Amino acid sequence: MRALAPEPSLIVCDEAVSALDVSIQAQIVNLLKDIQAATGVAYLFITHNLELVRRIADRIVVMYLGQVVESGAAAVMREKLVHPYSQALFAAAPRVRRGPRAADAKPAARLISEEVPSPIDPPSGCRFHPRCPHRQPECAAREPALEEAGGRSVRCHFAAEFARP
Repeated sequence: MRALAPEPSLIVCDEAVSALDVSIQAQIVNLLKDIQAATGVAYLFITHNLELVRRIADRIVVMYLGQVVESGAAAVMREKLVHPYSQALFAAAPRVRRGPRAADAKPAARLISEEVPSPIDPPSGCRFHPRCPHRQPECAAREPALEEAGGRSVRCHFAAEFARP
């Protein structure tokens, strides 16, 4: 509550609920939503909890090795992810499954290799190219710009192609 005393316009929540029980997480998120409704404060959530992102975000920014690879309105990004890393990241997130087939549910397919480049010495060109299933020679040669594609910003040489329905 001390953070609210100076009436900030933005509060940074860095892994704010990561170590909490799921029921406590829900209570905290509900409290934060109530505070936001009452004060108009904006939150910047830094999290690895993609289910939380799906529940509360108005905008989503996906980063890889210190760079934004995709960003846009949450509603647009919930429909379709364009960058191969965003696709792999959200596909790999565990989801609660209900019903009789929940025990038979198979994990998401592995979309990227496990070789993570060093953030201290990132690869040339696109930082994701060593792990990308769609990489082309251009990806290693030239760093892609962050460009508009499919209603969001994407850092990929083939973003326009991937953004097509």
